Amino acid sequence: MTMDVSVEAIPIASVVGVSATVDGSYIIIRFGADNDQELVLALPYDVGFGLLRASSVALGEALRRKVDDPASVLVTPLDWWEFQPLKDEKVLLSLRQPGGLATHHILPKSEASHMRDVLSAVLHDVPKHDLSKSIN
Repeated sequence: MTMDVSVEAIPIASVVGVSATVDGSYIIIRFGADNDQELVLALPYDVGFGLLRASSVALGEALRRKVDDPASVLVTPLDWWEFQPLKDEKVLLSLRQPGGLATHHILPKSEASHMRDVLSAVLHDVPKHDLSKSIN
């Protein structure tokens, strides 16, 4: 027997904090929701690990699909980015996702003009030609 169920979703803007109860039985997750509201979940310890395992499996599945189909695109949100100059005409591009996961990439400074062209095309909505460019 199947049953249709309607569930109201609450948009989550951020994870405010994660802690445990004094006795360690529950994991407390505080979420920042819209309109400065806070949603607090108290998950039994085992359920919390199940949630962590499920999110890890989902990320692993997304990465597997990317490996299986190199033409696919893995899209994740970006919270912050920064460039820092390095020696030898290179720059360090740092990208941080919500939650703190950061990746860092070393690029030749000569790629700055290509990045400027791409950003200009995207932000000014000018006619777009093929702006993809591979770095050897």
